[in-house]
This record gives sequence, structure tokens and C-alpha cells, in this order.
Amino acid sequence: MGAYKKLNKQDAYITTYVAHKQWTIPRVNYTTYGIEQITANSNSYINSLHQLYYPSKSLSSGNVVSHSFDYYPQTTLFNPESRDFYGGNVATIVSIPRALYGDALQPGKVSLNFKGSIDFVKTTGIILDDGEGGLYRSGSTPRLYVGDVIYPHGLAVITRGDYASVAINNISFKSSQPIYTYNYHCKVRESEYNFTFNPSALSGSLRTIYDNNGNIYSTTGSVSDGVLKSNVTGSSFQPYVTTVGLYNDANELIAVGKMGQPVPKPANTEMTIIVKIDI
Repeated sequence: MGAYKKLNKQDAYITTYVAHKQWTIPRVNYTTYGIEQITANSNSYINSLHQLYYPSKSLSSGNVVSHSFDYYPQTTLFNPESRDFYGGNVATIVSIPRALYGDALQPGKVSLNFKGSIDFVKTTGIILDDGEGGLYRSGSTPRLYVGDVIYPHGLAVITRGDYASVAINNISFKSSQPIYTYNYHCKVRESEYNFTFNPSALSGSLRTIYDNNGNIYSTTGSVSDGVLKSNVTGSSFQPYVTTVGLYNDANELIAVGKMGQPVPKPANTEMTIIVKIDI
């Protein structure tokens, strides 16, 4: 019996799950993490916001007069065409790089600590995400909505005119990062791997080294002669599995899986060891 066994295609497959990581980043570290706060008061920025997220509407009727193919809806509770600038024609955009937020920002987990002048009064506060794509000021009753979150693009957009010029002192959010798990089902038949590879199971003898004059220079420990000890050759002996190695087609070791504890190899039934690798 060989020491290696080839896996079948159906024994290896990939599964995914989404992991979330909490981030809280102060303003002084925005550059380090690649976060940008942009004041959108020029036609290029405003036009881009209208094209992607905010439909242009008629001042008289309120009907949409121009739109893009997709306004990136954050929820099914309302139509994204209902998004609008809450006042004025200026906005503050906080842009988070994809390396931080992953696939998307987790809904309901975005908060912005701000400082600035609102209605000529200096104030501080927190802007929260309602979980449906809206941003509102914490503690306001009824909720005072000041902007929107675009979860798949990592954007927080403050569109209320009196809040659009505030400084965001720090931002907190949870990222959504897909984790790919490679699953390998290593099947062992009852007739396979029924002896041990543990060096301690092999008998051996002392090795004596002589100097140039024929005198004994040193005597080393036991050197294996490749013969199994008598206590592991009986029919009732079954080895324990402690480690599984995965090799590529070139017989190069690419991964090693360690068992939580030694597992006895059954003599009369098949055994399946599942090795999982998260990438």
C-alpha cells in the first residue's frame, strides 16, 4: 500500500461565508486607510451624484426628468427615486476604499461623529445608519434625515444643506468580507493505512562512531532498522491518525491538517477526514 492517495474531483469543493469586521477610524488616520471626505459643491460632483444615486426632478411637479439605469436601491421598502437632496445643492461624501469594506458595508452599522456649525451654532453629534440606506441624526425626534448610505460602494453621502459642511471626526462601520473555504473529503477504506508511520514504532540499535585510530568516538541514540516492534504487529493493533497532508500533482506538500486529538483508525469501516482551508 502506498503512503499517498489521490483525491477524486467530487471530494474537493468550495463553500463561502461572510465575515464581518468592526472598524472605527478617526479623522487623523483617514489618509492612512485611504478614506476620503469630499465636499461636493461643483457641477461635476453634483452631476455624478444625480446620475448614480439621486434622480433629477422637476421643480414644479417633482417628477423624475432624468435618471441612470440603476439607482442602487438599499432596500425594498422605498423606491430609490425618492432619494433627494434635503436642502441646497451641496453634499459631503465620505468614501471608504473597497479594501476596507469588502463586498459591502453592513446595513445598520455605519455611524459618523461630526463637528461643525449648523444654523450658525457650533455643535457636535452622531449621524446613524437606519439599516435601510438612510442617515439620520442620533437623538432627533422624529428622525432628522441628513443623507444616505450606499452600502455596495462604501459611500456615506450627507445631502442636507446645513449638515453638508460639517467635519466627520471619525467613522465606524462593519465590513462584509467573503471567506472561501476549500473542503477536502479524505476517504480511507478499512483495508488502507492499517500500520503506523510513527518512528517510535520501529526497532533500532545504538550507533557507534570510531575515530581515525579505531577508538570509540561516540555512541549515538537508537537508529531505526526499519523493522516494526513486536507490540505493534499484532492483529488487534490499529494506528491513530494525527496528521493529514495535502499534496499537489508534483508531490509537493501544500497544506498540513492537524487533528484536535489522535483519532483511532477503524479496522472494519471506512473513515472520512474532512480538511478545511479558509482563504
